[in-house]
Amino acid sequence: MPNVPDPLQELRDVQMPDPISWWPPALGWWMIIVGLVIMAILVVWVRVYRNRTRLRRIALAQLEQVKEHYAVNSDDQWAITQISQLLRCYALALFSRSHVAGLTGQSWLKFLDHQGGTKQFSEGPGRALRAGPYPSQVPTLAVYLLPLGGRWIKQVQVPARKPVSS
Repeated sequence: MPNVPDPLQELRDVQMPDPISWWPPALGWWMIIVGLVIMAILVVWVRVYRNRTRLRRIALAQLEQVKEHYAVNSDDQWAITQISQLLRCYALALFSRSHVAGLTGQSWLKFLDHQGGTKQFSEGPGRALRAGPYPSQVPTLAVYLLPLGGRWIKQVQVPARKPVSS
């Protein structure tokens, strides 16, 4: 055979494809990354929210204990004293000690009204807190003061950061 080119000479080596790059990731990886970021943000947000409302939950639980004890014993003076102490402790935990600790009488009731957005402490059943632990001549049923205290605890705005007391 006269000069017939060898067909095997025309074959080339097998070309391997370029290695698969790790960047950019496939769509599935992007979805996993976005999902993890969203979950991390939600976990942080829930933890911050729960920490900010922790004191409120504790105060409401203590108020519930006062309600249960009052339901059994019907001791108005004891319940009023407990509610007064609870509201003062809660206020001291939330606000500056220098701002809250010295408040007594009508100024304390006005503070509660201002923070709770109501006039029920200075003009309503909350006046029973004015006498504090001392019995007053006006009989006040704690049954009216218990829900008022609960509403105040729920409505008072928790500051983002407690001011530094001096």
